[in-house]
Amino acid sequence: MILKGLCGLVLRVFTSGYRQFLEGFVCPRKQELIPAVYLWNMLRGFIILSLSILLLPGLRAQEFDFFTKDGFEKYRSHLEFGFGASNFLGDLGGKDGIGTNDFRDLEFTEFNMAGFIGYRHAFFKHLYGRANFAYGRVTGNDKLTKEVFRNNRNLSFRSDIFEFDFMAEFWVQLGGKKGHQYKLKRVGKEEGPWRVRGAYFTAFAGLGLFHFNPKAYVQEQWVELRPLRTEGQGLPNGPAEYRLWQLNIPVGVSLMFNMHKHWSMGLELQYRYTFTDYIDDVSTNYYSPDDIALYNEDGLGDLAAYLSNPALGAQSGGVGNYSTSVGQQRGDPRDDDGYLYALLKMDYWFNSASNKKFNKKRTTKRFK
Repeated sequence: MILKGLCGLVLRVFTSGYRQFLEGFVCPRKQELIPAVYLWNMLRGFIILSLSILLLPGLRAQEFDFFTKDGFEKYRSHLEFGFGASNFLGDLGGKDGIGTNDFRDLEFTEFNMAGFIGYRHAFFKHLYGRANFAYGRVTGNDKLTKEVFRNNRNLSFRSDIFEFDFMAEFWVQLGGKKGHQYKLKRVGKEEGPWRVRGAYFTAFAGLGLFHFNPKAYVQEQWVELRPLRTEGQGLPNGPAEYRLWQLNIPVGVSLMFNMHKHWSMGLELQYRYTFTDYIDDVSTNYYSPDDIALYNEDGLGDLAAYLSNPALGAQSGGVGNYSTSVGQQRGDPRDDDGYLYALLKMDYWFNSASNKKFNKKRTTKRFK
């Protein structure tokens, strides 16, 4: 009864918080902010659910181990998928201070929808391989910070990220609920296939390939920034042009619990280290807007010049033009950009043809 009550409370808190988050996210204008209270409600559910998973091992006596070697060999292949939120750590937006490109600079109003689907295979009992396809949107806006120079810079962007990841995952058991083997009738109130059977913690890392394409919202439309060469990329004395396909290093942890012999669910946090500082199209110094306009064709010269330096200036409540003149710092090339995912995850455990052979062998051996 205690376990059922705790799980029910956790699920109600989580779904309520996530519903409020979605209400804040789905807004008619792309530039509107997501109220921080919605995100807090979702994260509150994440935290409570995580703590409940950690407490599961001590709530019940154990009779049948869900994490046996037999179970591992029977369900080697998993289909996994998840949905949640993504956020960006880079030059734009952030807290009210100098940019840091770490979690101290996380802007909570800039979470966006994200999701993934993938395949997971058990090579050994505690070691899995993962292949995932993921999508997330990252955004940043200098209007969100009160730090004088970043706010005056007045840059903003969004980028849709598509990626393929290959990872090695290590897991450890936190607790396992036990019952009768061989599908015999269970005694007590917790009958039926859906119930908490055990919990485990995983940590993973690997290598990924992702695509991004930074855009800015101007004149009621989203404009791709890379072709505009806003920092003089590829121009005389300017930095090299950046590529939209880049490598990354995915790392993360998850807390999962088994609800069915074929299903597990839980929470996963992922972070991406990248090798580019241009996810937000901001990295180095201001380039001459006149030269940027000159080298841009198709009538985009004036737009490119503006987006290279849309600073507020002293007349609009910012600082003097000296801070955004040619050669002054526009971004920080010493720190590459990064992004993260916070996800609700589910795994489906396959019982393949090879596993049927295993079951036949196991039954024959037991009844000889």
